[in-house]
Amino acid sequence: MDIIENMMGSVVQRGPHNDRIYLMRLQTDDTQALIAALDDMAITNGYGKIFAKIPATAWHTFKNADYVKEAVIPGFFTGKIDGFFIAKHFTLAKQITHKPESASRFVLLSKKKPGDGLHTGKVKRDVASCKPSDAGEMSAIYRQIFSSYPFPIQQPDYIQRMMKETTRYYCIRMKGRIAAIAAAEIDSVSQNAEMTDFATLPKWRGMGLAGSLLNHMEMAARKRGIQTAFTIARAQSAGMNSVFRKSGYSYAGLLKNNTQICGSIQSMVVWYKHL
Repeated sequence: MDIIENMMGSVVQRGPHNDRIYLMRLQTDDTQALIAALDDMAITNGYGKIFAKIPATAWHTFKNADYVKEAVIPGFFTGKIDGFFIAKHFTLAKQITHKPESASRFVLLSKKKPGDGLHTGKVKRDVASCKPSDAGEMSAIYRQIFSSYPFPIQQPDYIQRMMKETTRYYCIRMKGRIAAIAAAEIDSVSQNAEMTDFATLPKWRGMGLAGSLLNHMEMAARKRGIQTAFTIARAQSAGMNSVFRKSGYSYAGLLKNNTQICGSIQSMVVWYKHL
């Protein structure tokens, strides 16, 4: 599994699992030096891509270093500064989507009014916060649903550690057992939250459980002062992309060949919603 480390004050995930470097949080007094160090790391280790989330104010420096924009979320940082999801590709394979129709499909979706089809007729379900004691059951569900994942959510100790930090997990139970899970990764400083780690057991699908989880997480995030919710969803997952679009999220862009999930490196769609 890829490692997460501090690099010149910034937070970076890197490794062969996702075949990339992910600049998760930019925080340095010398952006140019960090960019050079990331380049060296990518070349030395043979990574195919550097992926970064940055404020719009830093874009000029990255653009001069041959980065391209893949997605943009208005007001991503504290509701005032746009967030750019950018990339630098080191192999041709990383630049070309394996299913190019995915990009055009989501561009077309983006032209529809967010929230179209919001009233799906599904019954709202009770949502509960997950506890550390739930980690074993949660990780077993993630192992069943995902043959691979960009972060080690199939490991109970990882889930417990994230619960102690900034991630809030929620679930819906059926017959006393967890039927569906999701998480909100809270960034209180930037006032945004990533809605992620959705998983519903096959026997409970089609009941609108993911939508109920998302609605609950939005309300909880809003109470914490979060201004923008976003997600990075598999382009191949029509169901999850539909959940976000129907819940009022707007299309922000496509991250090409970005994430190791369900057994392969896949392109990801970015959606956002101002709360």
